[in-house]
Amino acid sequence: MLLNIFAMSGIVGVVGDMDDIEYRLAAMLRSQKHRGGEARGFWVSSFAESRLGLAHCGSVVSELEEDVHQPYVDEMLQLVVALDGVIYNFQELRGELQKYYAFETDSSIEVVAKAYKLWGEKFVLHLDGVFALVVYDRSEDMLFLVRDKFGVKPLYYATYQGKLFFASEVRSIFAAGVRRHVSIEQWAGYMLYGSYGKVYSTFWDGVNQLPAGCLMRYNGYSLREDCWYNLRDEIECLVSNYSEDELRAMWAEELKTCVARSMNDVSSCGLRVVGRIESQVLHRIAMNGQQRWKIHAFTGDIDNIGRQPLASPVWVTGVRAIEEMEQMRRWAEEPFDGSETVVRTIMFRYARCNGVRVVCSGVGLDALWQDAWDNNEFRYNRLVPHKLFSPLMLRCAVRPCYEQRFVGDADQMRYLDLCYERIPHILRVFDRSASDAGVSVRMPFLDGRLVALSFALPVVSKRLRRSIFQSYVEQYHHCAIERGESLSLLPMWRSNGMRDWVAEAIDELMRSEVREWFDVRQLSQLRESFCGRSPFDVVLLWKCLSLRCQLGEE
Repeated sequence: MLLNIFAMSGIVGVVGDMDDIEYRLAAMLRSQKHRGGEARGFWVSSFAESRLGLAHCGSVVSELEEDVHQPYVDEMLQLVVALDGVIYNFQELRGELQKYYAFETDSSIEVVAKAYKLWGEKFVLHLDGVFALVVYDRSEDMLFLVRDKFGVKPLYYATYQGKLFFASEVRSIFAAGVRRHVSIEQWAGYMLYGSYGKVYSTFWDGVNQLPAGCLMRYNGYSLREDCWYNLRDEIECLVSNYSEDELRAMWAEELKTCVARSMNDVSSCGLRVVGRIESQVLHRIAMNGQQRWKIHAFTGDIDNIGRQPLASPVWVTGVRAIEEMEQMRRWAEEPFDGSETVVRTIMFRYARCNGVRVVCSGVGLDALWQDAWDNNEFRYNRLVPHKLFSPLMLRCAVRPCYEQRFVGDADQMRYLDLCYERIPHILRVFDRSASDAGVSVRMPFLDGRLVALSFALPVVSKRLRRSIFQSYVEQYHHCAIERGESLSLLPMWRSNGMRDWVAEAIDELMRSEVREWFDVRQLSQLRESFCGRSPFDVVLLWKCLSLRCQLGEE
């Protein structure tokens, strides 16, 4: 028997006393049809004196077990389950659960249902993978929403007019009828502090995200949220039970294990090769592993084309960048952080056109080794003054304030990077850009055990850290790292129509509903600096272009 494993999928749901719940579910699902239309399922029933509707869509990547449609309904256990993601250890869990339950399918979604029935809310502690889960326990009349340890899979929700809406994408919530309005507080924090906001907030008023490693319960009357994953506990367990030499050996072995696991269920896997350390390490591990025949490597970084003979070159011109940024108006739900996001999304489209449905990314490895924190411990706390912003914007900006989870500054900073700011943001943008391109992204280095091992090892200097990675690659893969830094692309894209496009984009921003956020004269000066080949603030310009994308298609 064979099961369709989804390259990408999406979840939507509505709770409320409404007659048109089926219509709203269909509208929500249509808004994320790019996440897959090969498998679509709906389920509606009564719930807490109102109604509950769930829907799921998916696109098939490989066939490994029996075909099971979602939402999955287990009549015997009185459970309804919907899953976006991959449960890596579902075969092992199935073996354990067979002691207590008879299985009708070989599917991972049935394993999730049985795990919940046996272990209750603690079932999530037994799951190893990346996932957004919805479980409705009909016997208890309780709805559960769950996200994986580091939030690789997104899950958003909103309460509006006495109803609860949740989905894999923000725009699916708008499609259900929730008011659509950009958040000035969130954008002010981003523009002035470079912060992506609190773990539960989004760049849209009234829309929240379930934080990574959290579980939310809803009984039809109140929402309650708890954190089910504690990184500190896992780190302390390792430190107290193993020596530094043992931790280093375990870390090296876990690198190989998590990369192989990310590729087990797919017939081909794309890798984008760039000069950064995380990409190089991922590439070397994959190309020297047992599944190297699955790898399709490519690069679009100008400084890497030619230096990576095993990677197919993808040329990203100014014209192609403009086309992609126009398409972003359809899918962007928060800032897209400049040329890196543009190039990455073009790489995703290249992979899909070449028949690759799953792409692995090395994101996370740099954060695990605090690369961003060597000389800048005040990131997210430093106001960036600029005449561009209006007094209204300055009043709305809130400086981030975080609980001190670690004694050392380096550990605290990389923890913020990993769990609060940069990495969670990158994961959300990855999910949207990849799904729009028709591929799914795997993040092998955002593995719970690998993260805990990285924190358990002593903090090292930037030079020593590079030496550790180089030694690892030389010892296990007998080759060197071709490290290099990517060039800034925006100045290189000024020709081929980019000047006219930027001028039109900023003009549109000055005419938009958010024009009061800026000093229009300063905004005009920023436009003229870029179009006239004068020096300009690249970061500030990208922030403005990102905001303009949020004012795009409804």
